[in-house]
Formats: sequence, C-alpha cells, structure tokens
Amino acid sequence: MKIFYTFLLITIFNFSHSQENYKVKSEVESKKIIDLNKQSFIDSVLTPLQNKPLYFEKLFIHVNKTSYFIDDTIWFKAYVGDSDNKPSLKTTRLSVNLLDSKGAIIQEKSVFIYKGVGKGQFVLKDSLKSGTYYIQAFTNYMRNFGGDNFCLQEINLTNKKNIEKEKSKDNYDIQLFPEGGHLLEDTENVLGIKSLINNKGIDFTGKIINSKNQEIVSFKNEHLGMTKCMFIYTKNEQYTAVINLKDTIIKIAVPIAEKKGIILSVNNNEPDFISVKLKTNSNSIDKLKKSNYKLLFHQKNRVIDFAEIGNLDTTTINLEIEKSTFYSGVNSITLFRDNQPILERKFYIEKESLKATASLKKVTIENDSITYNLKIINNDKPINADISIAIFPKNILNYNEVNNIKTSFQLAPYVKGYIENPAYYYDKKNLLRKEHLDLLLLTQGWTQYTLKSMIADLNPSFKYDFELGYKLTGTVNPLLSNYLALISTEDIIIDKLFLNNKKEFSFNNLLIYKGDIVKVAFLNNLNEVIKPEKIDFNSVKKSTPLLNLNSIDRSQIQKSVNPITSSWENTYYSEAINLNEVLVTKKKDNKKYIEKKKLIAKYQPLVFDIGKYYSLEIPDKYKNEDLITFLEKDQNISLVNWNGVENYLSVGGTREAALYVNGKRVTSDELSSLSLSISSIENIMMQPIKGNIIFQIFTAENYNNNIVELFNEYVFHYGFDKERKYYTPIFEFDITKNLTEIDWKPNITTDKNGETFIKIKDYKELNGYLFSIQGFSENGLLISETLIEN
Repeated sequence: MKIFYTFLLITIFNFSHSQENYKVKSEVESKKIIDLNKQSFIDSVLTPLQNKPLYFEKLFIHVNKTSYFIDDTIWFKAYVGDSDNKPSLKTTRLSVNLLDSKGAIIQEKSVFIYKGVGKGQFVLKDSLKSGTYYIQAFTNYMRNFGGDNFCLQEINLTNKKNIEKEKSKDNYDIQLFPEGGHLLEDTENVLGIKSLINNKGIDFTGKIINSKNQEIVSFKNEHLGMTKCMFIYTKNEQYTAVINLKDTIIKIAVPIAEKKGIILSVNNNEPDFISVKLKTNSNSIDKLKKSNYKLLFHQKNRVIDFAEIGNLDTTTINLEIEKSTFYSGVNSITLFRDNQPILERKFYIEKESLKATASLKKVTIENDSITYNLKIINNDKPINADISIAIFPKNILNYNEVNNIKTSFQLAPYVKGYIENPAYYYDKKNLLRKEHLDLLLLTQGWTQYTLKSMIADLNPSFKYDFELGYKLTGTVNPLLSNYLALISTEDIIIDKLFLNNKKEFSFNNLLIYKGDIVKVAFLNNLNEVIKPEKIDFNSVKKSTPLLNLNSIDRSQIQKSVNPITSSWENTYYSEAINLNEVLVTKKKDNKKYIEKKKLIAKYQPLVFDIGKYYSLEIPDKYKNEDLITFLEKDQNISLVNWNGVENYLSVGGTREAALYVNGKRVTSDELSSLSLSISSIENIMMQPIKGNIIFQIFTAENYNNNIVELFNEYVFHYGFDKERKYYTPIFEFDITKNLTEIDWKPNITTDKNGETFIKIKDYKELNGYLFSIQGFSENGLLISETLIEN
C-alpha cells in the first residue's frame, strides 16, 4: 500500500510544536519500541480480527417488476455471492419471505440455489390490501453476521377492491454525525446532518448557533435529507443545531466536543487518491505523546494494511493513499490508540477495471417478435455471465428499481440501517452521485466500541451452518438389517445408510421439493428390500413471528428463521424435518377451486355427484393404520354389529355412515372383513346428509392394479418450493397503459464471446422497450444495466 505523507513522519506518534517538549530517544531504543508496538498491534488486533474468518455471503433478489396488481405473480431470481462477488458454492438453500409493511410474514419460500442462483415466485392473494410490501431473503449462514446482511426488496401492491391508506402522524428525526466519531475543541470539525420524516429524507435548511444565539454556520439539504457543515468548536462553548423543515423548527444540541484528543476526516474527491487528515489541538500534545496510534485500512474483517503514525511537530497530518489499494465498494479507516479503536470513517471505491457493460442490438423483426443480440464485456473482453432480464414498455409508469445487484453486493452489506433509494448512487446520469454517496457514508456515524466488540462485529463466531438441502431423520424398530435405503417412487435407491446396530437414522443433504414422495426400507445382503415393521419420523413445528417494520429499518428486520435446519458436511444440526404427509396440506387459497375441479373430473365417472363432497386430511399418525381404525379414531365412527344380523358404521351412536370404495357401496358382509390400509388410499371424501355421513374412498393406482407395496410412502411437508414457468399476466392486460412488464427472462447466460440472443413479443403500439439487466460472472464481475431500445 502506497501512503504519501504531506509532512515527514517518524514512527512514534507524538503531536508537538517543538522537540524541546520531549526527550528524543536513541535510534536503537526507538526501533525496539517500534517493533514492540507493531507486534502488539498484530497480536491484539490483526490476529483476532482474522482468526478463523467466516466466509461472507451477499444476496440480491431481482424481481420482474416493482409494482404489482392483486392477481399478479411476483417472479424473482436470487443471486448469492461471496466477499469477492463470485457465485457462492457453499449454500444451496435460501429462505425468501413476503412481508407486509409491519413485518408480518405473508408467504414463505425455500429456494434451491445452484452455483449461486435460484428462482421462485409468490402468487398473490386477493385478500391483500394495497400498500408497501417487502421481499426478505437470507441464507442460514448469513445469520452469523446479523440481520443487516439480509436482502430486503421493497415492492408496491395495488388492490382496487381493497385500498387502504395508512394514517400516521409525522415523525421527525434529526441526527448529527461528527465525522470520525466525535468533535474536538479549538479545531475545525466536520458535522454530518440527516433530517428524516417518517424515515424518509426531507428538504431542510438550518444553522449552528452558539450559547449567545449567534449564527456560526448555515447549511441546507444536499440530498435525501443529508448535508454537512464545517465549523471551529470554541473552547467551553455549547452549540445548537436549528433545523427548518415543513413549516417546523426543530432544535437539537450539538454533541459536546472533547477537550483533548484527535479527529479524523476523509476527502474522496480526487480520482486516484484518498486524502486522510488527522487533526488535534495544542492542549492535546502531552496526552498524545503518551500513546501509540495506528491506522487500519479494511473492508469488514478483510485487512488491507495498517500504518503507524509517527512524531510530528504540527497539529495536522495529511496522508494520500492510492485508491487501487482498496477493495471495490465500501472500505473503512479505523484509528487505534494503544490498540483500542477510537475513530472510524467509511468511504467508497469505484474501480473502472471491474466494470461490466451490457449492450443490445436488434437482429431481426419477424412477424410479431423481435430478436436482440445481448453482449456483455469488461474492458473489451467478453464475459460469461448468468443474468436475468425484466422487460417493460419504454415509458413504464410504475417501475422504480431502487435496488440492484451492485447496491446489494457493494453497499448494503457494509452499511447499517435503511438506505433510501440506493440505486441513485450507481446511476451515471446523477452527476453528484459520488459526492452524495460519500455524504451517505459520512452520516452513517460511528459509535465508540471496544476492541472486543469490534472484533465480534467484524469477525463473528460461528453459530449457523451452511445448508445443503434437507434432512430426513427418525428411528426404526426392530432392526431387520444394518442397511436402510431411501427410495424414490420409481423404486430407485436415492441414498443408503449403514446403521451400525443403531435404531436412529439420518439421510442428509437431500434435494427434496415440497410434495416429493419417498420410501424407506431395509436392504439385505442381496440388496433386496425388507418392509420395516415400525418407523417413527422426527418432526418440528414452524413459527411465523411478527416482525417490526414500522420504521422500515433493515436492522430491525431480523426474522427468526424457520427452525428446520440442515447441515454442511453433517457438522451442525439441531432439528429434523416433518414428514409422513400423504397430502401436502398447505395449499394456496386461490388454488382451491382448481384443485376441486381436478378431483371432480377424476372421480365423477365413479361418483356422479362428487362435487358435493370435500376431501379429508389424513394426519401423520394414521399413515400406517387401516381405514376402519382411521374412521374410528379420527371421525368418531364405530363398526357395530346389530343382533348378529348385520354390520354397519355408527356415527356418535345415533346416526349411520355409508362407505363407498371407488364408487361401490361396501355391504354389511364386506364391512367386517374389509382390509384397506391408509397407504393404499389416494383420497377420502365425505358428505354429511341429514346427520348421516357418506364416505367415498378412492384407492391408489398400485392397489387398483393389485401391486403390493413393500413399504409405506411418505410425502415431504417441508422442502424446496418448485420453480414455475413464467407466464404473461392473465389480468386485464392493456400494454398501452404502461403499467406492467412485457416479459421476464430469468435463465439467461452468455457464451464465451459474452453474447446471447433474446426474443420478445413486438407490441407495435409501443415506441420502445426498457430492459433491466442484472447478474454476475464466475470471476465476480457485477452486471447492472438499464437499457432502452426503440
């Protein structure tokens, strides 16, 4: 790292106006002290900061649009990367939640991630109200770094039948941020000011006044309620910030300055260098001479370098550091005194060498479609990338992309709290975007903390493991073999375990989707299956806590994650998966009608009035029972013999139940000898009639074909949610209104030449198209482009 000092520095940091104020040590003594201080810093700070560093994951959710109607589907693609922005190969399981404005979970998805990407969708319900909603996403492993690293994507929902405007009182929030962390007397200080109303930036003007009500400096909003000012903090004075906004005047006390100490400021306006300035006052000389100071340059716990600050006979030190030294994105400078952090400042580095650009070229117009050639390059070199594209009318009215993969990978993971419209800082059309981004980082502030808490924050201890799928755990009794197999419905062995004379089993890292059916059986030495006499599967209950989103603060959106966990290399696992479901019971409300139509179409040839019946859910505990046992225990149905003459099914002792199997009435004589296991039943439907009940039993295909299963089938209640194929919205689709997307293409990859072809429908009445392109490459280049084609 190249550091250029404006003034000559010696190795020990002592502010002084004259060498007469202290005794100069001999060269040998000075070198010994230097080495000891350096080693102490390495042992106390650098080593624990980098001791067993955790893998760092980042996340971005690209949605097909930002505003939805009630009968829409939210389509999304997830990108999971590492600290170098390369696709994460560690995690295969992503939790994605749809939240309302207060943080309550509306829907939950478990998305399969392969080579850093995954896809999914939320089908909206007509009961949802108009308003702001959020898509929250995180991996289990990301929980090690806290909720600030979770991805949060804001969307808007319009329900014309259910419009509700939130009524809330305006909440004002004025925040003052001394650059570096604190103010210092008799020194020119930089003060960041942030003015918010209901957590959104608002225009304002203001001034700093002293105790005599004299104006010291004035200021006004520069961007989204943020600005800064400079003033000399006079000794023993007290200052007040007076803020004028929305016909309201708010006064807030300026933080009390330290009488002795040091302050830190950063200038990021030069193209090639970062300028760092350390300042003190004359009263601090004696105090500073007794301590050792170092500057640490880092990105979270990724240490770039550190510098010792030496003797100087002035109250100011200026340093210039080449920008090429730092990582792309947000970096930090932390000043240490005697190995304790005392000041910190964040700044942003944008590297031209890492920029990827996308271009579109119209190739053909054929009938009602247009084909484009898409090319992605980096410094004239082609990029092989995985991307997704949302396509809109050129003049789309309700599209507002405030997040992109760059904001999610290079900004949000390094900033605490909510960032208003982060995409602004990456739009080249905004000429002041770099200055405003630095203002954002200045108004992040810094709260003094100990070295221990700093290390815990930047290099947390391992608690939550990577997830590579789901687990199936349980016990078998008795042991009929030492080998247990997990078998697909096609009778293919998925996995095999050696039990080692133990009754407990665990099939790990399963790529299982909700509703997938598996079988478990013993295997003998000839690989022949043996039906288990009894299998018990472990299960857990899901919880959906209410989240606090009132202030739209990312730090508050830390959902207690689904307690169903699985392991990376079987090293960490606490709970199991709930299996043993014959039917997946969590059906979407707007799918019930479709499912009922399917049942009617399937069973109407057997029962003409099947539309009057409804299906019964069969609880887990009855899956290994027979039909009569299920009816007795679950439906309060008793098999009764009347005077030795006939058998019938009694309902509560006073009514009667009729039983049909595949449309045929089970007679009195057949009831006593009926042997039908629940595992052989596909569906049980019932209809109450004047206090009595008719049960319609429909058997599975294997039973109908006289195929005897050697073992029971089990359906996963939990697992990955299946990705659906995108379809054009089916609601009132008037493309001329410019209110919806034209297409969504989540599965785009470029070839070795950085190229691919995409085809879209050509709407003649439009005068052009807008393409939102997001993605990344294998070597960590980020692609984020919004292109307009006529």
